[in-house]
Amino acid sequence: MGNTTTWNESIATEESYDLFETVLEAQDSVLQLKEKIKEYVEHGQAEEAVYYAKEYIRTTKDLSIINDHFFDRISQTDVYLNFKNRYKANFSFLSIFYLFIGLLGVFIAVLLNLRKGISKNSTLLISGFVLLHSLFIIHLSLYLINCQYYFPNSLLYSTAFTLLYGPLIYFYFRVSSTDLKLKLRDGLHLIPALALLIYLVPIYLKTTQEKFIILFDQEDILFAPANFIMIFKMISLIIYAYLTLKIYKKVKCTQDEKRTKLLWQRNIIAIYVLYVMAFIFYYATTTGIFDSPLFYHTLILTMVLLVFYVAYISYAQPEIFKGSVKLVDPIGLFKYKKSGLTSSFSNELRKDLVKLFEEDQVFKQSDLNLDTLSDMLGTTRHNTSQVINEHFDLNFFELVNKYRIDEAINMMREGKYEKLNIIDIAYAVGYNNKVTFNKSFKKIHQVTPSQYIKSIKSAS
Repeated sequence: MGNTTTWNESIATEESYDLFETVLEAQDSVLQLKEKIKEYVEHGQAEEAVYYAKEYIRTTKDLSIINDHFFDRISQTDVYLNFKNRYKANFSFLSIFYLFIGLLGVFIAVLLNLRKGISKNSTLLISGFVLLHSLFIIHLSLYLINCQYYFPNSLLYSTAFTLLYGPLIYFYFRVSSTDLKLKLRDGLHLIPALALLIYLVPIYLKTTQEKFIILFDQEDILFAPANFIMIFKMISLIIYAYLTLKIYKKVKCTQDEKRTKLLWQRNIIAIYVLYVMAFIFYYATTTGIFDSPLFYHTLILTMVLLVFYVAYISYAQPEIFKGSVKLVDPIGLFKYKKSGLTSSFSNELRKDLVKLFEEDQVFKQSDLNLDTLSDMLGTTRHNTSQVINEHFDLNFFELVNKYRIDEAINMMREGKYEKLNIIDIAYAVGYNNKVTFNKSFKKIHQVTPSQYIKSIKSAS
């Protein structure tokens, strides 16, 4: 037993000695590289000095040597300046701004899911959508700052969710707009993203040193398949933009009376479609069809817009994530910012407006327009428009149509359809023709006036 222990200790000692020798050899190699650099710098041989400086960095991951004082003799040569500019950090306004927005997006994505009373499934999906965009922005900002070498494990990390943007926004609209629950078969939408992840796993499993060398040498390890990945992403974005728009249009047609609940979805999908278009131009730039960095920044700025918008809504109207939405239209967010309309005057105009519509029934005037209504209220066209938007969540034409259709419904329920034709009812409530009446009626009630009358008859 004693001999066995001694033998094991002997092996352990030998292994420690071998490891120690390896460490010493590595240190000697590093020192030799430094000596080589100094030697070539002293002789003014910039190319050789830079070559060994790169070898030193590959071995040690120590980028601080780039700014070391012993490069003074060659510090003004093109070779050294190109080497230095290629690897030194570059803090510009845009790069810092993008980094800030990315971090803000991560914060918002987490914060949304911590709030009480939220609609968990839909909030998880939209926050995931924002989170992935934010991580992508952070990843890009690392490259813009040129400090990816300090975070080698970030190599291609945002590429893994390249094919998730489309499915996430589609799932969000499925859940939030139609109240449908996701099913197991919906996981089929994630297969392309899973396949891409599997393809990238060998790269993610590389050591930190291997990843650093790839980044330092600026190897395009995805050069061959990169074009295909971008094509697949573009196809995915277009397909899911179409599917999402289809859901939105369907819901809009069936829930028009709840139009304020659709403003959030409308603006999110508008930003998403803008992102799809920006990516198409970005792809065209990377493939050489266009040669402008503008499209590169347009893509990022579209993501920034998304993060800003969700951040604004989560702060100003957090109830949207609780399933009850009464959203102010952000397109008109600053429309009345400089308006001189006070709160008390606005409420006074609202009362006068209600009186004109409910008591005087001015909506029955077929030639009624915003200017005429403003004259009746004794105010400006701008003030009238603002009052209608802020107090009724409608525009002028929608408000007029609402009152006209409501009056038509009252006439039908009172049995006046037995004495009047549909065209007569249309004229009576202020329409000039039957076609416009039918279209407005169906838009609000999803049935034509004739079908509505039939339903009244069958009910009685």
